[in-house]
Amino acid sequence: MRGKILAALQGTDPHEVAEGESADLDALSLNPDTSTFTLRLEVEAENSGTARAEALALAESALRGAGLDEQSAPLGNPVITAIDVN
Repeated sequence: MRGKILAALQGTDPHEVAEGESADLDALSLNPDTSTFTLRLEVEAENSGTARAEALALAESALRGAGLDEQSAPLGNPVITAIDVN
């Protein structure tokens, strides 16, 4: 299942953080102690609201494509951790 989710998220994995520093961020992290997961995605958007909506849509699509429904993999609110302004 992990492979299906990661395949669906291909191209959205964040590779760089502030000032071009390389980041070793796993697109999908599982926390077995709390039965939770974290998805780290990179999206391009005009504003933070659109970025949140895009990230949520990507996550929903990836999880549904892997056979998970809202009951088995509920999503929380997306959090923006970095903004790159060109």
